[in-house]
Amino acid sequence: MTTGSLTKIMAILVIIIATLYVYHRIPFKFDYMGYTEKIWAHRVNSLEKLNYTQKHYAGIELDVVYDLKTNTFDVNHPPAKSIGLTLDTYFSSLNEKNNIGIWLDFKNLNEENEQESLIKLKELIKKHELIPQYMIVESQSPEYLFGFKQEGFKTSFYLPSSLNRLSNEELIAKVLEIKTKIKNYPTNAISTNSVDYSIIAKHFPNEKKYLWNIDGLYNTRIFKNFFLNRKVLKDPKVEVLLVRVTRGIGNR
Repeated sequence: MTTGSLTKIMAILVIIIATLYVYHRIPFKFDYMGYTEKIWAHRVNSLEKLNYTQKHYAGIELDVVYDLKTNTFDVNHPPAKSIGLTLDTYFSSLNEKNNIGIWLDFKNLNEENEQESLIKLKELIKKHELIPQYMIVESQSPEYLFGFKQEGFKTSFYLPSSLNRLSNEELIAKVLEIKTKIKNYPTNAISTNSVDYSIIAKHFPNEKKYLWNIDGLYNTRIFKNFFLNRKVLKDPKVEVLLVRVTRGIGNR
């Protein structure tokens, strides 16, 4: 191989690597083509990340923990240590408040705080002039979401994870359990990882779905994820797909 040929190969490799690096960093991916309105940013739990994502995504997802003693929502994903970021402060940093979807993953909704947390969220919505219909409130305990639904919030039942790893017998039992909860405590949608998409599409075809695929771009499932994302996004029952923000800004 001549020196000139080697130089050309090296130049091509550098261009390929640089292109992949840029593609990794930008919010747009070919998977999302035609469905960018469904693409929301996952785990936007800091103001730094919020400032970036609200410019580039149709919606944002964040984790909240309600503190009954202080009557505040803490933006945090346990067991991570709290940084003292309240939902009040977070909402104050929204630029175009009603042009972006907001998904609240309510980590500790329970019987004890159901009423107080709803009152507080309504107070924050009014203060910051937000619209409940643009906001998803998600919980693993759908029995406590009724009040939020009545007040106009979109509600979602966070399904048990890793259904794809269950045996046939276990899956049948779990699906029956989920169906019972959906019947007894109806929400606007169900939510889960897209790895379970084929299962929930089969067993819950009529339910609206909020999903997430937070794999990094470079992994052994890169091509599988591409086709899965396309399949998910084409489904009219799937209204949101959360994706990983790859800029490394304000991650926590």
